[in-house]
Amino acid sequence: MTTKRKIGIVGAILGAVGVAAFATLRQSLPQTKGKLTLSQLQQPVEVLRDRWGVPHIYAQNTHDLFVAQGFVHAQDRLWQMETQRRLGFGRLSEITGARTLETDRYMRILGLGRSAQRDVETLSEQSRTALEAYISGVNAYITQNRRKLPPEFRLLRHTPETWSIADVLVWGKVMALNLSGNWQQEVLRAQMIAKVGANRTAVYEAQQRDDLPTIVPAGMQYHSDIGSSALNMAAAASPWIGDNENNGSNNWVVAGSRTTSGLPLLANDPHLSITVPSIWYENHLNAPDYHVAGASFAGVPGVIIGHNERIAWGVTNGMNDVQDLYIERFDTNDPAGRRYEFQGEWRKAELIYETINVRGGAPLIEPVRITHHGPIITPLIKSDGSREQQPLALRWTVYAATTLVDAILDVNRAQDWDSFRAALAQWDVPPQNFVYADVEGHIGYQLAGAIPLRANGTGRVPVPGWTGEYEWSGMVPFAQLPASYDPATGFIATANNQIVPADHMPPIAGEWLSGWRAARITQLLQQHERHDAATFAQIHGDYRSLPGLEVVTLAGRFPDGDPIANQARALLAAWDGMLSTHSIAATIAVQFLDELQQVVFSPVSDVMNTTVGIGLFASRPGREYMQRALPGILAAATQNDNDWFGDTRAWDDVIPLAWQRTIAVLRKRLGTNLNAWRYGAWHTIMFSHSLGSIPLVGNLFNRGVFELTGNRDTVNLGDINTTPSGITTYSCPSVRLICDTSDWERSKSIHPIGQSGHPLSQHYSDFIKPWLNVEYHPMPWLRRRVEEVSQDTLVLMP
Repeated sequence: MTTKRKIGIVGAILGAVGVAAFATLRQSLPQTKGKLTLSQLQQPVEVLRDRWGVPHIYAQNTHDLFVAQGFVHAQDRLWQMETQRRLGFGRLSEITGARTLETDRYMRILGLGRSAQRDVETLSEQSRTALEAYISGVNAYITQNRRKLPPEFRLLRHTPETWSIADVLVWGKVMALNLSGNWQQEVLRAQMIAKVGANRTAVYEAQQRDDLPTIVPAGMQYHSDIGSSALNMAAAASPWIGDNENNGSNNWVVAGSRTTSGLPLLANDPHLSITVPSIWYENHLNAPDYHVAGASFAGVPGVIIGHNERIAWGVTNGMNDVQDLYIERFDTNDPAGRRYEFQGEWRKAELIYETINVRGGAPLIEPVRITHHGPIITPLIKSDGSREQQPLALRWTVYAATTLVDAILDVNRAQDWDSFRAALAQWDVPPQNFVYADVEGHIGYQLAGAIPLRANGTGRVPVPGWTGEYEWSGMVPFAQLPASYDPATGFIATANNQIVPADHMPPIAGEWLSGWRAARITQLLQQHERHDAATFAQIHGDYRSLPGLEVVTLAGRFPDGDPIANQARALLAAWDGMLSTHSIAATIAVQFLDELQQVVFSPVSDVMNTTVGIGLFASRPGREYMQRALPGILAAATQNDNDWFGDTRAWDDVIPLAWQRTIAVLRKRLGTNLNAWRYGAWHTIMFSHSLGSIPLVGNLFNRGVFELTGNRDTVNLGDINTTPSGITTYSCPSVRLICDTSDWERSKSIHPIGQSGHPLSQHYSDFIKPWLNVEYHPMPWLRRRVEEVSQDTLVLMP
C-alpha cells in the first residue's frame, strides 16, 4: 500500500471519528421546541426564545415561573452552574484533579460552603419557597438529560449531583468574595508598614487627592512576611473566582428633564472578569404577580439588574470594607493549636477537619481553625516548618445569616422608591451602589449592604485580636446609608469612586477606585442638554483616558533621546487621550503610567512586585495597590511636589527615568518600528473556557483573539493583567444595559459572549462582535413584541 493511500485511509478514519463526535455533541444541545413534561409544575409554562437566544418565560404562577427558570438556566448553563457551586464548596478537585487542590483548600478554609449550609436554616418562607421551586427545575433537567449532558461533562466523564438550596446560596458568597474582598490589601499595607513605616505607606496610597492617612494601632509591629502564605493560597483561586483588581462598574441615571422623552433613562455596565460562558444570563420572567426582565446569574432565581413594569435599576460595586484581619495570639504550649488569647483569658478555637477528595489522587485532610473572629487563613505551621508569627483570622460580613434572596425577589416586585428601598434594606453582601428610575419620573441612588461599625481603627490594616479593642459594634443602620432622591442636578453617576467624604458619620469605609471614570461620565452627561439611548451608548463606548491626558501635560518634561524616543514623545504630546486600537500614543501613555508607578514605588518594589502563587495561579496583588495610588502620584508630579516623596528624590529625576524605562520596555517588547506599537496590536482579549487549556479541546470552547479599546480608567473599561507566567486575565463590561422608562420596548442590552454555554449552539458566541462594537439587542417586553422576534417555543407541561 502506498504512503499516499495510507495517509488517505488515516484521514478518512479521523474524519469519520470527527463526524461521529460532532453528531454526539449535537445530541447534547437542549430541546427548545415542542413539549416537555415537568412533574414539578402545577400548570403549563411557555418558553419563547427570541432570535438572540433570550428566553421569555410565561407562567401562570410564581412557583412554576421559578421551576421553569431553573430548568432553562440548566438547559443553557449547566456546566457553568456545576463549576460555580463546586468552587463555592471547595470541591473542584473531585472532577478536575490536583490542579485545583490549592483552590479547594482556600475555599474550605474560608468556609463559604459551611456558611451557605447554615443560611438554609434561617431562610424566610418566601426565599425557601422560591429556591425550592428553582432547584426542582434544575434537577428536572439533570434527571431528564443524564445521557445528553453538555460536552464538558462528557469530556470529564462526570455526572452532576442533585442540586440543593445551599448550592444556590453559595454563589452569592462567591460573588461577595469577588466583589468585596479586601483582606489582601490589608496584608500589603502591613508589609509596606514593616518596610517603610506607617507615614510613608499612608502617602504612597493616597488614592484620593485629599485622602486621610492610614491609622495604625499604637505600638503595632508587623512582620515583613505577614500573611504571605494566605496570599499564595488566595492566588490559587483567582482563575476560578476571577481577578477582582478592577471588579467595579459604571451606572448612571438621568431625570426626564434631561432626556428627549421627558422620562428617566438608566444605564449600567458591571465590570467583572470575563468568563466563558458569560457570567450573566438574560431572561424575561412573566407571571401574574411577577413581571421582570434583565440579567440574571445562572444558578440563582430572579433578575439581578433590569426592570419590571414600574421601575428600573442598576448596580455598581460599593467597594466597601467588610473584611477585617485580626492577629491572633495562640498558646505555643498547646499541641492541638486551639487555645488563643482574648482579653486576658484563653479561649478554644473550633477545629474542623475538611476532607478534600482529589480525582486520581489521595484525599487531603485540611484542618481549619475558627476563632470568634473567623477562620484562621494562615497556617500555624508554615511550609518551611517554622511557626507563623502573626496568624490572621478573617472577620467578614458574609458569615452572618443572609437575606439576599429576599432582597432580589422584593426588588423584582418593587413598584416605587419606597418599596425599592424596603427591598434593599434586606441586601447584605456584597454592598452595592444602586441607581433607580421609575415611570413616574423619579430617579434615585441607594447604597445597600451590611457595613461594619468599628469601635476602633479603620479596618485598613490587621489589628490585635487579643485586646478586644477592635471588635465590631454592629452594622451601619440602613437609614444611615448614603442615598439620594430626585437630585437637583438631574442625574446620578457612580463608578466605584468614593461614596462620601472621609469625615462622614457614621464612617463608611471602602477601598475606592479612582474617580476618573465617574468624572468622565459626568463630563459626557453634561455635554448634552437632552439624552436618549444613542447618547447613552456613546458613553458606554467612550475610551478617553483622563489620567492619560495628565501624562500629555508631563510630556514637556521628558528628555531628548534617540529618534525613536523623540518621535514617541511628539506623538504623545499631540495625543487626544483616546485609547483606540489604532493609536500608537495610547500604548506609550499606558506604558509610561506603569513605569511611573514602578519608579515611585521602587523603595518597596519587593512588596509591590512579589508574585504569589505559581504557574496558572500566579498574580501580583501589589498591582492593585499601585493603581489606587496613581491619582495622588499624578497630582504630586503635575505640581512638582518633591516633598511628597519624603526622601531625597525629585520629580525632575523620576519623570525622565520613567520615560526612559517606557521607551526601553516598548522597544524590547514591540520593536523599533513605531507602527508596531499600535494599541490594538497587543491590547487584545481572548474568551477562554475553563477547559480551554486542554489540547484540541480549546479550539472547541475558546474564542478570540480580538483587539480591545480602553483600560482600567476609561468608561469602556478594558483592563488586562498578564502575570509573570503569561496568564492573562480580563476585567471588562460584563453586560451593558439601557432601560427607558418612557417605553420599555426601547430598552436594550448586550453581554459577552452569548446566551448559551454549549459550543455548538448558534448563541454560544454570537454576542462577541456587537459587544466589541458597543452595539445592543432589543429587550422585547410586550407579548406581541416577543412573538415577533421569537424563534423557538417550548411548552413545559405538568
